[in-house]
Amino acid sequence: MKFTLALALSALALFGANEFSGRRAPSFSLPDVTMRQHDILDYRGKVLIVEFMQTRCEKCQSFTKALEGRVKPKFGDKLAVLSVVVPPDSLDDVKKYINVFKVTNPILFDSGQMASSYVKATPDRPAMYFPHIFLIDQQGMIRNDWQFTSAGLYPDVISGDRLLTEIEKLLNEAAPK
Repeated sequence: MKFTLALALSALALFGANEFSGRRAPSFSLPDVTMRQHDILDYRGKVLIVEFMQTRCEKCQSFTKALEGRVKPKFGDKLAVLSVVVPPDSLDDVKKYINVFKVTNPILFDSGQMASSYVKATPDRPAMYFPHIFLIDQQGMIRNDWQFTSAGLYPDVISGDRLLTEIEKLLNEAAPK
């Protein structure tokens, strides 16, 4: 689904880790459904998934099922997940989504500014496709990202082992030798 970013981003998605990776994750503090603030700095020391999603997006729903069914049980407290929604999703939409999909990670509300900083939105490139997943290492660096488009790119991240392999790699890099 499209938020408001250009088709140029879909071409970048063909190459896996792209211009959005290999940099420090932009800082933020956003509220969840209980209005508790979540600051990205509170998650340092853990591998972190920041997922931009929409509650009506079928690919986002599939990714939520994969997170809850395979990813989070495998890594436990070594992995943190923050899902982020932007308008038009509302508090009621997110509460319903949490109940239907049994979401155990916080879903945060952004007005678009935080999302824009992650995808380096500009007036020439104002769009974002959902879901867009950022994998952040224990030091706060974006190590990989995947965006999904209508072309259905990166199905191995949702249903395959690609995300699991990437997380294991980051955890092994941080393990004491």
